Amino acid sequence: MLGIMASTAALIIVLSVFNGMQDLIVTNFNRFNPPLKIEAREGKVFTSYELRVTSYELESVEGVKAVEQVLSDLVLVTYHDKQILTTLYGVSRNYPGLSGLAAMTIDGDFDTGMQNGIVFGAGIAGLLSVGLHDYVPAKLYYPKRNKKNFMNPMEAFQVHNARPIGVFASYTPYDENSVFVPIALAQELFDYESEISYIAIYLDENASLQKVQKKITQMVGEGFTVKNQMEQEALLFRTIKVENLILYLILGFVFVIAAFNIIGILGMLIIEKKQDISILHTLGASKTLLKKVFLMVGAMIGIFGGLLGMFIGLICCLAQQYFEIITLGSAGSFIITAYPVSLALKDFVVVFFLIILISLLTSGLSIQRLKTNYLTNKY
Repeated sequence: MLGIMASTAALIIVLSVFNGMQDLIVTNFNRFNPPLKIEAREGKVFTSYELRVTSYELESVEGVKAVEQVLSDLVLVTYHDKQILTTLYGVSRNYPGLSGLAAMTIDGDFDTGMQNGIVFGAGIAGLLSVGLHDYVPAKLYYPKRNKKNFMNPMEAFQVHNARPIGVFASYTPYDENSVFVPIALAQELFDYESEISYIAIYLDENASLQKVQKKITQMVGEGFTVKNQMEQEALLFRTIKVENLILYLILGFVFVIAAFNIIGILGMLIIEKKQDISILHTLGASKTLLKKVFLMVGAMIGIFGGLLGMFIGLICCLAQQYFEIITLGSAGSFIITAYPVSLALKDFVVVFFLIILISLLTSGLSIQRLKTNYLTNKY
């Protein structure tokens, strides 16, 4: 029972810590991605004419809070003698507040309404050694779409200056490959007039994501996709699900090993009680009744040990959640100070049924010895 208790407690604790890490990752990615994103199925950009739905019509959908147009593409950014290839996003002045990026600003000001201002992700700002107060502009290079000059390659690029005005940190890979500028500057750099890369849809607090997504999908037609936050990071969420499954399998295997102690315990008990078994059998106790007795003993060992383990695991997780007993390291080195813990009811349900199943299986294997060795002899 103690072995099953320890295995169950470990299973609950590890699953809860994994849930906490998963929630932390998902939360940070979801802070960066809009609740819904409209993209063209083919091509990098599209116009409102191709979409056949205006921003006003999208904002009129029940539950929609705001609609933002975004233009993005890869650009080469140089600053002093350093350079990096990154994704540039052209956004409106309202975008930082709606997306939550304004709250992620760690230096300067996330004001894309400022003419020719550029906001860097923390990773890029570190690589380029960006200084917000030295007034040295960053240079943005983008290939001209309609003009090439192989004699002078530099004439094949659109070049614009942008003054660093802010640095944001989302604690996701976007910090390493994202910069933001006013959408007017992006259109001028990319040589577009009304084209956009995608439309970001932001919802009211109590809006139904599924209903709004279904409605907008019907409005935009088959030429466009409407993705929620999970679909925008499909690879990430698939990876998390696979990792979760592997974790269940590994810890479940550990639990199976611990539960196999039931076979040894019941085997010893059957040997010890063989004379009592024979007497009861002679007095009229059926084979089914005798097997049920030992099956019940094995099930009780597993269930009581499992319930006690789940209770201990719950106490440990709550203690970590509220008192942050196990820390990650020195303050300021991580975005959180202690291991995150997130309790999920489904984990307790799955573990409980796993305990019952394995306890019954191991008990069933044990009573085979009872059937073959002790119910055919008379003492």
